[in-house]
Amino acid sequence: MSVRYLFALVAGFAFLTNPAFADDPVPAKKKPDPTAELLEKLAGPATLQKGDAIPLREFALYIQAKYAVSIVINVKAFKANAEADAEEFRLRVPDRKGLPLGVVLRQVLDQADATFLVRRAHIEIVPIAFAAQETKNATDETPNAQLKEPLVSVVFKEKAFNEAVAELAEENDLTVIVAPQSGDARMGFVTARMLNMPADKALELLAVQCDLRVIRKGNAYLITSRDHANEMFGERLEKEKQEIEVEKLREAPAKPPEPPKPEPKP
Repeated sequence: MSVRYLFALVAGFAFLTNPAFADDPVPAKKKPDPTAELLEKLAGPATLQKGDAIPLREFALYIQAKYAVSIVINVKAFKANAEADAEEFRLRVPDRKGLPLGVVLRQVLDQADATFLVRRAHIEIVPIAFAAQETKNATDETPNAQLKEPLVSVVFKEKAFNEAVAELAEENDLTVIVAPQSGDARMGFVTARMLNMPADKALELLAVQCDLRVIRKGNAYLITSRDHANEMFGERLEKEKQEIEVEKLREAPAKPPEPPKPEPKP
């Protein structure tokens, strides 16, 4: 074997083994996110046909089979809420077509003063009072407490802020306005994984990623810049201060009339 041939053989082997000339590596298969898949199913359209009242347990099995959503009934939570036979509580199935599955589930479960919480790969049916206490979102401390805010469950990865807010508002029947004062910040991107989060807190966590602020106006939410929010806050404080001053004037006792001055003697 000549030296020239041996040199060519070695050079060819180096060419084949050089990473720069090797075949592109096969990208690793992305691991599925069971929570994102679950939320996608809950956001999908559902169709129910009106029928006879059926036990909660049967309704859960029906939804589980039809929509491939794993469901668990928290029997212990219902027993603690004086509902020992929760699985046998009969639910009237209404006519529903085209609404998101999550919305339909909440409407039906409301008959039993129940709702569901989103877990990693399944939903858990619980009393509303239990959900309110666990998420620290209760209207009061009574055993029959209701949810103060709707519960939000979303998974966003580098999603445009405007799109994320619009999706969150639509799926949870929220009134959300993005003010012009938010400027280019509203075009930013957000990443979030929030499960069973009160709606107001969810909006705040999304907005702060773009250096924006959320202002509550009745049952509506206004998203704007930090400077505009501070300005509005100052105006509100000034208005409240004026109202307090007016109220003090109203409550102040009326001054007794001054006695007439004696006429000067001639």
